[in-house]
Amino acid sequence: MNGALFFRWLSAWGGLLLLVLSMPAGAQTPAAPRTVQVITRTVEQTLPCPVGTVVRIRADRATVRVQGWNQPTLRVVLRLSARHPERATAEKDLTLSQYQISGAAGTIDLVNYVKLPAGALPPTSDLRADYTIMMPAASALRVANSYGLTQLTGLTGAQKLTQDFGQVELRQLRGSLDATVRYADLTGTDLQLAFTCQAEKSALQLKSVGGGYAIRNRYGSIRLEPTAELTGIVIDAERTEISLLPPAQAQFSYQLTATHGRLSLPAEYPEPGGGRTSWQLAGPPRQPLIRIITTYAPITLHSAAGALLSPR
Repeated sequence: MNGALFFRWLSAWGGLLLLVLSMPAGAQTPAAPRTVQVITRTVEQTLPCPVGTVVRIRADRATVRVQGWNQPTLRVVLRLSARHPERATAEKDLTLSQYQISGAAGTIDLVNYVKLPAGALPPTSDLRADYTIMMPAASALRVANSYGLTQLTGLTGAQKLTQDFGQVELRQLRGSLDATVRYADLTGTDLQLAFTCQAEKSALQLKSVGGGYAIRNRYGSIRLEPTAELTGIVIDAERTEISLLPPAQAQFSYQLTATHGRLSLPAEYPEPGGGRTSWQLAGPPRQPLIRIITTYAPITLHSAAGALLSPR
């Protein structure tokens, strides 16, 4: 190899070596994903739950599943967990996750919380709770959950729910439900009950529903698919988009108002009589009434036959 060729070869490899050395350390050897350590503690308990007992659940960062059954007892499985890349840290933080399961004077209380010793720093682990609860279907229920998921299935008593952030899933409910949801999505299927709801910045979707519904929502959305068992709907909303899919329009009377919004009706209906953003249709006496008011958002009444919508 002559001198000029050797010099060009050495310069090329020297430039490559300099480029490699100048690259960030992470670019040379991508860091492997860190394994998360999960430490759990499980509590199982069965308590008597006679007629007239009120079940109260106060949960934080939890998944709460409540299922109705025909036994005179309440069965709870509570799993507390801590997630952290370092096992020792997860084990230490899990000791801060506390619970209470107690029954007295006609009530059963289920609670989870984080208890910090005086002067201690907040835990760095991801602390969670997971409730699986079987309870008499007709017993009264009170649930408050934050930053989690709440599922209610097969209940027939008086139910009350408060959900801040997260999700709510309702299935096969009877009786009554008073719900307050904030920054949470609520879905319901096969409901036949008296339903009242105060919502804010929440998406509500209720399918195959009968009974009576009174709903308030701000800065959210509502989608309703009632059955012939519907006894009435009253919705008072602000900046909330609303869609209604009835089984047959002729089964109900309507009072729809979309102030500063748009009203869309099936093509077979005539022009709205009350103006471009309001419409009424009166049926026979005692026919269920659907009254919907919203502002700065549309109302859409879908055709039972799937007809094309025409803006009004």
